[in-house]
Amino acid sequence: MRKQRARIDFDTAWKFAIEAFLQPCLQLLFPQLHALINWNHQPLFLNTELRKIRPQPHAKKRFVDALARVRFHDGHDRFVYLHIEIQAQPDPQFPLRMFIYHYRLLDTLQFPELVSLAILADADPRWRPEAFQRSLAGCELSFRFPTVKLLDLDEQALQSSPNPFALVVWAHLRALKARGNVALLFEEKVRLVRAMGRVGYNPDDVANLYRVVDYLMALPKELELQVEEIVRAVAREQRLPKLTNLERFALERGAQQGLQQGLQQGLQQGLQQGLQQGLQQGLQRGAVRMLLTVLRARFGRVPRRVQQGLQRVQSLEQLERLSAVAAKANDLNAFEQELLQVIQQQPS
Repeated sequence: MRKQRARIDFDTAWKFAIEAFLQPCLQLLFPQLHALINWNHQPLFLNTELRKIRPQPHAKKRFVDALARVRFHDGHDRFVYLHIEIQAQPDPQFPLRMFIYHYRLLDTLQFPELVSLAILADADPRWRPEAFQRSLAGCELSFRFPTVKLLDLDEQALQSSPNPFALVVWAHLRALKARGNVALLFEEKVRLVRAMGRVGYNPDDVANLYRVVDYLMALPKELELQVEEIVRAVAREQRLPKLTNLERFALERGAQQGLQQGLQQGLQQGLQQGLQQGLQQGLQRGAVRMLLTVLRARFGRVPRRVQQGLQRVQSLEQLERLSAVAAKANDLNAFEQELLQVIQQQPS
């Protein structure tokens, strides 16, 4: 029987990674450009401008992956636009597309200073576009753009680098090699989760890295549940006294899943009342899932009686209050006493 596969979303992973890690991305992949930028000024991402340069609706859908405005400090205090294109498969039209995006951005943004970059994230070591050129009857056009080939980077160095974007690249390369092999993809994802804890990234970076890895290495549901257990184990191994951002992302995803399930139930019933009930049930299931994850992260195994007690809580507000208790309680017994009080106070 064929194993179930989950859709790997390279586009979403890379778009999120560029916005979350622009500075370490350029430091790792385009160090000369990185040195020109004044990082005391926060980069500004311009998604609205990206939509303006899309082709007409009848054309093949294409769009720039990232557009950011940064400030240079190379002797002139000035704004510069960075257009970053991530290409995950060879395409003979890619150089032309880079040129089209470049001149469209120049026109739309009224001819600013603009640098176009290409990150070649494909699996073909021979494909290395770096210029678009045309020449006819003495009329010549030449457009060159800096490129980096991810396959050229040393995976051993990426694995041990303190630069968080190195782990993004490493995750992408491992996902490429494991594509189509669910068991291998699971092993690679577990290895990356453990690497996040070892290298010593700050909590915000860990949370963002987990999002990227989750997009790049999407697994069937039953394997994702195993990964989330490992996430909690990694947090316990590091003896973190409070919930880490990595765990918070797992909780957010649980709440979103509950919300989606509730919406689906409501839509299937086809009634507004059913939609509201489904939404409320989905939110409550998400809140219970969040609570259980917090309790397991702090105290280990949660007894069945506590799990059943949480299912009996009827109010989303009470579940939110219990979440705060779960984060601060000295032990599981203290939380259980608070839970019993909430249940007893509910209308029969």
